[in-house]
Amino acid sequence: FHELLNEGLVGGCECDLRSAATMVAVAALTQGRPGFISDPVIDTAKRQIIYAHCVAPNRMFGPKRRTNPYEILTHSEDRQGASVRSILPVGYMTTTLEFAQEKKEVLFHQGKAVDNDRNDRACRTKLAVEPAGDLEKLFTEWDRWGWHRVTFYGNLKEPVYELADALGYKVIEEA
Repeated sequence: FHELLNEGLVGGCECDLRSAATMVAVAALTQGRPGFISDPVIDTAKRQIIYAHCVAPNRMFGPKRRTNPYEILTHSEDRQGASVRSILPVGYMTTTLEFAQEKKEVLFHQGKAVDNDRNDRACRTKLAVEPAGDLEKLFTEWDRWGWHRVTFYGNLKEPVYELADALGYKVIEEA
């Protein structure tokens, strides 16, 4: 999946069709910018959300843009095989969302990438983000459709809202 995402294609894990569709839609809006499918860890003490998964690109701004460093480690759950830890860029606005065709809705929130959590527990790539908006609302809204969301670099609010409007979808701001 790492290389597919780096080349501007979709590499979606766990048979997650919603996230794959989200990645296709946003790649079309951003000339191939990949997304990072993740599960959340909400750190209320630091007021951060940590997006965690073992499948991440290292060309977060698109296939022809600069790369960020990465490491090849074992997969976290069984300590076997190989998994990529992408050291994701910090200091940038992120847009995290999920499209649900059957509901005609988009879950949406934004934040600022502030750190890469290198803790050995759980998934290898872990991006810490300070969410814009209400962290408690984000915490209570997260399980609306399940765990996965897709994080993209950049302020994509306007194009996401325009696409949702054109498709007749409702945008639900989670934070």
